[in-house]
Amino acid sequence: MQINVNVRIPVARQSETDFIVPVLADVVAPGKFSGTGDQEDTDSEFVVGRMWAERLDWFLADSMGYNHLHICDAVSATWMQVYETIVTKRSSRFRKDLHLESFVTELLFIHEFLIHPDITDRLPLFDATLNGISGENSLVLMHYEQGLPHHFEDWEYRDLGFKKIARSNLLIRDNHYRYPFGDAHRGGRSINFSATAEQEEWLFEQWENLITDHPSL
Repeated sequence: MQINVNVRIPVARQSETDFIVPVLADVVAPGKFSGTGDQEDTDSEFVVGRMWAERLDWFLADSMGYNHLHICDAVSATWMQVYETIVTKRSSRFRKDLHLESFVTELLFIHEFLIHPDITDRLPLFDATLNGISGENSLVLMHYEQGLPHHFEDWEYRDLGFKKIARSNLLIRDNHYRYPFGDAHRGGRSINFSATAEQEEWLFEQWENLITDHPSL
């Protein structure tokens, strides 16, 4: 299985909104059957997982003299929530109780992530996708939600390095620090899974339903 990442980067950063970069990552599995029999089809592959995120180029914006508050305010209420949650009002620095590293190149906000339910081992795919779209100097954030089948359990979030931010509905992961799943599987954990066109079709249909609540996508 592989992760395909599509990033749309502006040629020039000329306004606040240019520092928010959309990221779409697909989890791709090899085809299960060929057209002539029950042999694995090495020429076909199907999307069985998808992540949509937005990246704030934090360090670049700062180096070019742009204000992080103005960037978040210009983009969306979600980014304003992120800014107001992790930054102190007086000093415009990260909250001390979050114990974040001071040097951050980018902030990633995960809007949505979906894995086909036939894949029961979800952590390797989520971890590999995060590693594909973020670096060791990144902060990764997402909403903390429970009760929906495609969302993780608390122990899964902890294994992936996320912690809940006090007095908020946000999770955060500081990529500077080690985390349980990464320590146990330094090179990732392989998954043997062959997909069908029907599974990809299901993924796309469910995805369209999920992103209807995100007008900016």
